[in-house]
Amino acid sequence: MDVKQVMAIQAVKRLLPLISVMPDEGLKRLFSLGTRIAPTEYARYVSQYAQKLVEDKHPTIDLFKRGLKQMNSRYREKLVINMGVKHSWYGEKKRDEVRSKGIHAPFIYLISPTMRCNLRCFGCYASEYDPKDDLPLPVIDRILSEGKELGIYMVIILGGEPFIRDDMWQIYEKHEDITFIPFTNGTLLDDKRVEKMGKLGNIIPMVSIEGFEKETDVRRGKGMFSRIMETMDRMREGGVPFGFSTMVTSQNVYTVVSDEFIDLLIQKGCLMGWHFLYIPVGRNPDPDLMPTAEQREVLLHDGARRIRAQKPLFVIDFWNDAPYVGGCIAGGRHFFHINSKGDVEPCIFVHFATDNVKQKSLCEALSSDYFKDIQSRQPYSPNFLRPCMIIDHPQVIREIYQKCHPYPTCEDAELLFTSLSGVLDQYSSCVASIFDPIWEEQEKEKAQV
Repeated sequence: MDVKQVMAIQAVKRLLPLISVMPDEGLKRLFSLGTRIAPTEYARYVSQYAQKLVEDKHPTIDLFKRGLKQMNSRYREKLVINMGVKHSWYGEKKRDEVRSKGIHAPFIYLISPTMRCNLRCFGCYASEYDPKDDLPLPVIDRILSEGKELGIYMVIILGGEPFIRDDMWQIYEKHEDITFIPFTNGTLLDDKRVEKMGKLGNIIPMVSIEGFEKETDVRRGKGMFSRIMETMDRMREGGVPFGFSTMVTSQNVYTVVSDEFIDLLIQKGCLMGWHFLYIPVGRNPDPDLMPTAEQREVLLHDGARRIRAQKPLFVIDFWNDAPYVGGCIAGGRHFFHINSKGDVEPCIFVHFATDNVKQKSLCEALSSDYFKDIQSRQPYSPNFLRPCMIIDHPQVIREIYQKCHPYPTCEDAELLFTSLSGVLDQYSSCVASIFDPIWEEQEKEKAQV
């Protein structure tokens, strides 16, 4: 850690108690200072963007203040330092240095330490796994250390149910300079675990929820919605920041973008959330659960963008937000996934790999011909509203499969190239017929400004 980074951390520690009550004019001056001293272009952009949000009196500023007030002092310090100073400011500088050496260091990565789960949700098979399928703790420890060498201090933890592994607390404590974002069903977050998180300050859970009681209980089991509400209350009262995660399907799309549902999540204390489209992968995939092209248009207009603009809640939609990041970000461009077997997958939905972290380092896996081929094809289309190589450009994933010969990492993965092939071609064509005219109109409007 260099002198400038140490000074920045000390300055942040002194400012933290004041930021949550600072008037807008003070925040503007603070972000203006950040713009002037930012160590990278990315950090400068973030500071400038934050300054503009204050000037526009954007709901995100209310969210920022709400989050700082809601979380305990340990979280305020750890998250601002880990996510702000280490990951976004100086981490990006390190990532740029690594990229200049020919290794593409992504912004974030995902690890599934286990595929085990304590629930039996409809359409899910995670309960069939046992401890022998878990990713060994020493391997996880090494991966995280190698990730920090690349400048990555933010890691998403998936599953299965991440909190079913009690040994992961050793990891969270040892790597206290990393912000961990576990996606959880929330049922194991009792008083004891919430208290642990409150003391560590580097874990931000994302609780899975499918909508209101009807939508959530039909998939996750009777009484699950009530348990999730209790978990959210427990974390809010314990000063633990948290968010939500929703698998958007053809059956719940209108519910999850409704003001009633969003206002409930804000009331419960959610600070952010994720909308993931159902993708027909894994065991026994069901294409009928994919949101239709028309429903994806509803998500475009009424989903994450509208919610961010109108509500103090930061919601991310990997598909409709793709224009902000230039299309698909998989294959190490901005993220990748390591499953519980150690296989390095380009995306949580692309269940094919050519490398395994049990045999190779993170740098070696990121430098694979497989990832390089994916990156060379990105973006797959000039229309960033159709970013996905599975459901928007299925011919792309077929070409990559034929060229790189990755092995399947789960049962039924190759159905993408057999029984689902025609379905995906038809689906992608329907999406193109709606979203290409929308994209062309948006581009025309930009050109006229």
